[in-house]
Amino acid sequence: MAYHLHIAKADESEIASDAWQAAVIETEGIRLLAADAQTITNPATGEVIRLRASEGDAEVFFPDQDRWHLVFRWRGNSAAFDARLAETDHPVWEAAVALATALGAIIRGDEGEAYDLQSAKVIPS
Repeated sequence: MAYHLHIAKADESEIASDAWQAAVIETEGIRLLAADAQTITNPATGEVIRLRASEGDAEVFFPDQDRWHLVFRWRGNSAAFDARLAETDHPVWEAAVALATALGAIIRGDEGEAYDLQSAKVIPS
């Protein structure tokens, strides 16, 4: 199972869906997923996978690929994304930091640890 990071409130209060969507709309390089599902084709096998989308899911633009990728999965009070993309110069981390900042939120791991927005490193507890 993949490890995820979450854009969430530090006090664990809910991020309102309308606030999340407004932050996505206002942040360059991020957009709400327009479809109710995304289809991905595995380049090695040709297998087609259809992922169901939820309202609030968002895509990030990857300039080096000139493509949009589904990155943020909205889960009712926070947005989750793949922890493997947590490098400070990666478009996903840059987008996550921009959204967390706009929402007055933090980035937290599945186990509750908080991440520094500048370094992408775990903040010692």
